[in-house]
Amino acid sequence: MAKIKSPFGIIENNKITEKFSENPKTAAKEFFESNLDSDILECEIDKISPYKNPGKWLRDFGIEITKLKLKNTDSGEEKLILSSRTLDELSHIINVLNNREEILSGFDSFKISLENSKKLKEKLENRIHKESYLIAPNLTTLVGPILTANLIAQARGLKNLSKMPSSKIQIIGAEKSLFKHLADKESNKIPKYGIIYKSIYIQEAKKGFGGKIARLLSAKLMVAARLDYFSDENKGVELKEKLIKEIGKIDKK
Repeated sequence: MAKIKSPFGIIENNKITEKFSENPKTAAKEFFESNLDSDILECEIDKISPYKNPGKWLRDFGIEITKLKLKNTDSGEEKLILSSRTLDELSHIINVLNNREEILSGFDSFKISLENSKKLKEKLENRIHKESYLIAPNLTTLVGPILTANLIAQARGLKNLSKMPSSKIQIIGAEKSLFKHLADKESNKIPKYGIIYKSIYIQEAKKGFGGKIARLLSAKLMVAARLDYFSDENKGVELKEKLIKEIGKIDKK
């Protein structure tokens, strides 16, 4: 008989050969992340249950599974990623129009096109604000909705971002510069950071402290991403306060 998964663990030959956690929340994660099929009838659950009273445990398990399914629904995250990429493209179009004003101002449609593009950008930013707080509240509290959306888009999903070490988060978006550095043995310019340079913490950093602050920020981003993906805890304010204190210590040196 092929292996199948159940709320309690992996089953083979009608026996649990690999037990999941006794904690229903942890068991739900193990069940959700397992690639095995779940081909077990509801009436068989009581027979294989390792617990005397599985009713409450199964209810808690069911709630956690529902939360995981909602959190991992692609539609919301895909919309955020698409919105982020569209915002980047729209910002580029607006910059091009502004830079070509001298050439294009003679056309009647120029001002209308520019104004409509700016209005569309504003609406898109408002959408990203709402979507970002729903999908990644800790990241959004820490660095704002636009940068949060950028990071999730660059990582191709919150799940991927949550599994990255802080060192990788620090240079996300600067991969081309890193590969160029690795290819050129004579180059001494290692990228200090990627798209996190957009954060107010690095923008306002004193000269020479950008790299240190980038390391502090990427460490907090790693924690925030894992909280957003793996838990329901909202510690964004706490993470932000700790980061500001740590940056303050650097500034005093």
